[in-house]
Amino acid sequence: MTDKFERCHEITAKWEGGWSDHPADPGGKTNWGVTQATLSTYLGRPATADEIRALTMREAIVIYRQLFWRKVGGDALPAGVDLCVYDFGVNSGPERSVRSLQAALGVTTDGWVGELTADALRNANVRQLINTLCDRRLEFLKSCRDRKTGKSLWPTFGKGWSNRVADIRQRALAMAGAANQIVPIPAPGAGAGTAKAIPPAPVEKTVSTEQKIAGTAAGAAVVTTTLGPVAGFWRDNKDVLTDPLFLGVAAILTVVILFLLFRKAPAVEEQA
Repeated sequence: MTDKFERCHEITAKWEGGWSDHPADPGGKTNWGVTQATLSTYLGRPATADEIRALTMREAIVIYRQLFWRKVGGDALPAGVDLCVYDFGVNSGPERSVRSLQAALGVTTDGWVGELTADALRNANVRQLINTLCDRRLEFLKSCRDRKTGKSLWPTFGKGWSNRVADIRQRALAMAGAANQIVPIPAPGAGAGTAKAIPPAPVEKTVSTEQKIAGTAAGAAVVTTTLGPVAGFWRDNKDVLTDPLFLGVAAILTVVILFLLFRKAPAVEEQA
């Protein structure tokens, strides 16, 4: 029987590809989406170019499960949400992905899925959460810049990123019908959430985000934290906010408030 990780990774693997040495990717040589830096983390020592070239798909899957799926607490997440958080973690770093989930849920953004996050997930609208996570992810990706040149990465990789997020959104919403029991997981050890993101194969495939934005992570976090909820609120309430009756009532209330303000000012002057 296919487990949660295998179901999600099958989708993510499509965007990661095989061997890649994209000139615009600071992650450098990758195989099955695994960078040389990620392989070094897994081995506990510097990995050679020959080792990354010789990496097998079976070995890569072990790395994905250990350094990404477990880091984002995939087994503790509802169906659909698990795919969103895992794929974002592979693309941009597991700790960033979990923090984005926690920000969307309104809980402490400590980077690991524990009891508080699990409680918030039990009360969450899963389909709405999936849309919010994908919206936040796009806002983050649009803010990414190359740490060496300062240039936006969106013109180069935006098409691939957009296609990837759209695919993940569609598949996650389809998966959301099957509810999974949420089981809190223990906090990882110190520094456990900092494994490097894995970039995909060339051109149209998305590439590693975390390795390209070391100098802009803090600013990006502010942007996504601020704009994500606004975008989600507009999407969820667009029908009401654009309704002619609502707009008419809002206009009348605005006129009344302005009238009262202009009446109050002369009264204060007369007392003085």
